[in-house]
Parts: sequence; structure tokens; C-alpha cells
Amino acid sequence: MPELLFELGAEELPPDSLITLSNQIFNNICKQLNEQSISFNKTNTTIHATPRRIVISLKDLPVEQPLKTLEIKGPDKSKSFDTNGTPTQAAIGFAKKHKLEPKDLIIKKINDIEYVFALTQAGGSKTKEILGNILPESIRQTTGKKFMRWGSYNETFSRPIRWIIALFDNEIIKLNFASIESSNYTYGNKFLRNNKLYISSYKDYKETLLNNFVILNTSERINKITNDLENEAKKINGIALINKELVEEVANITEYPSPIVCSFNKEFLSLPSCIIETVLKKHQKNFITKDSKNNLLPNFIAFTNGADVINKEKQDFIKKQIQRGNEKVVKARLSDAQFFFKEDLKRTFQYNERIKDLSKITFQKGLGSLENKVSRLTEISKYIYDKLKETTPINEPLEDILTTTRLCKLDLSTHMVFEFTELQGEIGAVYAKINGFNENISQGIIEHYYPRFINDKYPQTFCGLICGLADKIDNLVCLFLIGKIPSGSADPFALRRQAQAIIEHTLNKNLKLNISDLINHTKEKIQTTALKNNSGIDIEKKINEFLTQRFISTMEILGFESDLILSVTSITNPLEDLVKAKDKILALKESFSSGKNEKLQPFLVAAKRLVRIVEETTNGHLIKNDLQTEHEKLLFEKLEDLENKANKEQYKTTLEYLNALTSLTQSINLFFDNVLVNDPNPKIKQTRQALLKKGKLLFERICDFNQIQERI
Repeated sequence: MPELLFELGAEELPPDSLITLSNQIFNNICKQLNEQSISFNKTNTTIHATPRRIVISLKDLPVEQPLKTLEIKGPDKSKSFDTNGTPTQAAIGFAKKHKLEPKDLIIKKINDIEYVFALTQAGGSKTKEILGNILPESIRQTTGKKFMRWGSYNETFSRPIRWIIALFDNEIIKLNFASIESSNYTYGNKFLRNNKLYISSYKDYKETLLNNFVILNTSERINKITNDLENEAKKINGIALINKELVEEVANITEYPSPIVCSFNKEFLSLPSCIIETVLKKHQKNFITKDSKNNLLPNFIAFTNGADVINKEKQDFIKKQIQRGNEKVVKARLSDAQFFFKEDLKRTFQYNERIKDLSKITFQKGLGSLENKVSRLTEISKYIYDKLKETTPINEPLEDILTTTRLCKLDLSTHMVFEFTELQGEIGAVYAKINGFNENISQGIIEHYYPRFINDKYPQTFCGLICGLADKIDNLVCLFLIGKIPSGSADPFALRRQAQAIIEHTLNKNLKLNISDLINHTKEKIQTTALKNNSGIDIEKKINEFLTQRFISTMEILGFESDLILSVTSITNPLEDLVKAKDKILALKESFSSGKNEKLQPFLVAAKRLVRIVEETTNGHLIKNDLQTEHEKLLFEKLEDLENKANKEQYKTTLEYLNALTSLTQSINLFFDNVLVNDPNPKIKQTRQALLKKGKLLFERICDFNQIQERI
């Protein structure tokens, strides 16, 4: 069966959007093929992307779109034909619209009314012709950041498109996008073989590109980079630091990655390693090398676009030129870093020395300066410490935690962070250590930013943990107060990530901390009048809902079922004790999801029966002497006994309490089988409603059982 080869050639595409762009175009094509009823096997497809091209191949496509018969409903029969069976103008017009004669119309009955129908055929078009419309439309439907126009065309894409290959069954599909006509030729490596390469079929396409120094498959480029790093590092008796994200980025900026070993002056090794690593990795996209003792070497590995395949006569000369160019840039960057580092060390890294610098830096418009923020963080950290020390053994003194908080933002006023913003926190930890602060404080300065991205580290010190919680809760409250609330995919201040971190820090460390109270306490620390006027209950409620949703998402990620999560979060505020809320959900999962406890399913049915009949207006005021039947009294005694034990904390775990609740099953069933709850006598009804309300409140110490689905 025929095969589609679609290549979109462009100027260098942004490396961080290559995968997104190629997947979007592929999905757009698939969606439109489905709409046209053209079948294809999604597993029998390939997607490739390099800096200059996006390539999509679909195999085993049909030659033609399948034919299908459509029944199109028209007016009812009485309006279409008169009593003699002669077609009316309505029938003639309907038939003409669908290129039929009135005699070709058929009659069908729908809900006892007869209607005329036109039978028409759709489809049957050539797949090649349909693809001529689908492929350019798949580009138009693609969206992304900073899309551009070029020339005088209205079409947009991430970068200007320079050529398009569109082949179906080895024949060119005629299409046009931004005045670029489709063809059967591509181009090789931009620096080595940037000439037209004519393609006759997909079979020879990949090999043709490889012969012209383009490795089409991203995984193959990644493997080549990894192997080259290991081999080149061995030549200098070193070990290359293979950073996965950097390897992927280099693979997305080169079509034929080739390594070159470079070096820098050993005097720069006196700089903190984080500075050298930032310059090499984040700024120059180079790879660091270390010796067997994990010390930095004055060498780094850069990658070019095919320097190792240039003919031997020119290769050494060109490699030397590239090497010198890389070393020149790195030397300039490290010289700048060395200068800024020395300038920063001329002043001590002390709160009293640098805090006034922060008064000149605005936190956010309407939120005061960073000096104001540090002042708030100190008070919030003290509050968190006081709350945690009641239940959590903290092996670091309060003064260390407060010192960490006072120092955590000071590096934002340094020359180093001004030039290399990625070093915030890291360089602060270095300066703190140089100025004699202990390990917990210096480590806490960097840890208070954790986690900075997905799969990042978590704080190991209480200095970093408490300072980080204070910082993140302050960010949430302040930014919500000025209306910077995440919506849709827009989250410029990464508030979702910070909210997630608050939840995960609390759960990972089993902290007994009321987050809702912390939100309220933080809100009270807002100093500016404008924010105080805006700090109403509505904002507090929104922050609580925002954090609760992150808790729910966390529980879902951990594999808990939605109904079990909702049963807990719908009746209590999980933020009051996240660890307890998780413990309840875990107990429910162990009980209801395992299917091992035979008592639980009958109890769930009985509990739902009880919960559903309790009226919202029931006040729960119960007089024991008003109970009339033995079944009422029996249920009361069972509930009373369970409540007394629970109040005395005789049930050590949620699971133990849940198992105790199952002992109520028989009493509840006997009650409902023999007692009329909503008795005509208002007093009797109120008593029985109050009795059931007592049971409902005991149930709600765990969850709302009515939210839990019955499991087989």
C-alpha cells in the first residue's frame, strides 16, 4: 500500500520546541485523516525532527477514500407529495439540492411520521488529492510561542519555511504554503552538503540524508553524543559529566554532532565549581570533565555540526579554529565571573551589611521591596518553627533557621547573580560558607528554592525546609492578592510548582502543620495598605482551593482513586492536616480497593443508607429517654460506645477506627428494617434524625462514605 513522506524544511528551529512542533503536525494530520475516513495504522508511523526539518512518514495508506452511502433527512411526506403522489416544490427543491430526481427519494417513518430521504454517496476521492489539502492545513493549525511571519506572507510558523517534500506513493503531492511549492528534494547538512538531494522514495530518504551528514533519528544523535563524550574524556584521562537535558538540547541543535575537546586556564579552577559549571553548561552548552576524584579538569567538550567528517586536509585546521573560538568565548565568560566574584567578596555576606541593597529591589509591583519580603519571611519562619516543634523533632536551632531566612535573598543584590541569574541560591550558599556560617545555614540558602524543576531535589535541612515553606507560601499569598492567579496554561510565576512543593514537603516530612492557618498568618503580615484592603476572605478561599487541588492531584499521581480522595476532601479541609488526610485516603484504599475485608462492602451499603436519609436541618440534639424501640436504643448504645472510645483515642490508627465502624453494620440494618425514621410525629422524627446524625458525624471523622463507589 502507498506511503506518505512529508518533510518540512526550515531555518534553525528552537531546540526546546522541536518535539512539540513535530507532534502537533503529526496529530493534526491524523485528526484530518480520521475526519476524511482514511484509515491508517498509527503504530506504523515515524516522526523525526532535526534543527532544520520535521519529518513524518505514514505507511499503508489507501489509494482512495472509501465510499459511503448517506441518508439525508428532508421534509415530511405530507409536505413533499400531494394526495395524488405528485411531488411538491419542497420535494423538487430537496431532490435538486442533492442532484437527484424526486422519484429517487425514499420514504422512512420516524416516530410515526413519514419523511423523505435522499440517498447520496460520499467519499471516493483520491487520497493524494486529499493530502494536498490536509498537509498545509496541518501546518496552519500548529501553534507555539513567538511564531513569525516572513516575506509578505500571512502564514506563520516557528521559523521561516524553506522547502517542503510531499510524496505519496513516490509521487509529488501538489501543495503550497507561504509560496513554497512542494517538491521531491531536500537538503543535506547546512555546513557540509547544503545542496539539493532528490528523493525517489522513503526507502532511500534516510540513507541519503545520512550520506550527506544528517542523522535523522534523534535517539541516534543522542547515542552518538553520549559515546563521543565517553571516548573523548578518556583521551584526557577524565570523566565527562553527561547531563541528560544538555545531551538532548545538543542533539536538537546539531544534525551531525561532532565533539571537540577544549581547555581553559587552570587559574579559573579557583572559582567555585557552580560558577564554572554554569558558564560551560548553561551558557555555552558545553560538557564538563572531572578527574577520578571528582575534581573539575580545565577541559570541556564542545559539539559542532559535523567537524569530524570534513576531509582530512581541512579537518585539523577547521577543528583548531572552532576550538580556539570556543576557548576564547569561555575565557571571556570566566574572566567576567572571576571579576564579579572578587568584587562580591569585598563586602561581607551579612544581613546588616547587605539588607539595604534589597530595599532598592522591587519584589513585585504593589508588593514592596525584597527587604519587606525578607522581614515577612523571618516572621513566617518563626511561626512555622513554633508550630512544628510541638510535634516534630527539629535538630537545628531556631537561630540557624532565622539566619538562613535573613540571608536567603541577599545574593540577589550581588554582581554574580546580576550577571548569572541561574546562580541565585547556589552562590548565596558559597558566600555564606566563605563568611563562616555553618553547613546547615549555607545549605539551607540553596535548599529553600527546592524543588526548582521536575525531579529536582528536596530540602535535607530544616533551615532549607522551613525557609522554603515560608518563601513559597508568601509568594502564593502575595501574588494572589495582586491578582496574579494561574489560569489555563498561564503560570508565569510557577505558583503551581510552588504549591505542589508545599504539599510534597509537608507529606514527605510528615509535618503536622495547618496550612490554612499559615495562609491566614501570612496574609496578616502584609504591610502595604493596598494589599490589606484586598486581603478579604475570598482571596483566602481561593488560595485554599488552589492548594487543595494540588493535594488532590498529588494523591491521584500516587495512585489513589478519585472517589476515595473526594470522600475525604469533600467534608474536611485537608490543608488543616495534610498527613492525616493522606492517612485517611490510604486507609480507605487498603480497605476498599483490596477487596479482602468482607465486612466493608455490607458496611458501605449500610453507611450510605444512613448518611443519605439524614436531613441537613437536623441539629443533632438527642435525648436518650426519647428513644422508643429496642432497635433505636441498640444503635444508640453502639454509637455511644464507639464515640467514647474514639474520644479517648483508643483507636491508634485510621484503619483501626474504620474496622471498628464495621461493627455497626448489623445495628444499622436492624434499625432501618424495623424503624420508620420520618415518623408522622415530629418529635419522634426529630429524635431518630438526631440519632442518625450522631452516626453520620462519627463516619465523617474519616470521610463521606456516600462518595465511595461500591466495588465488586
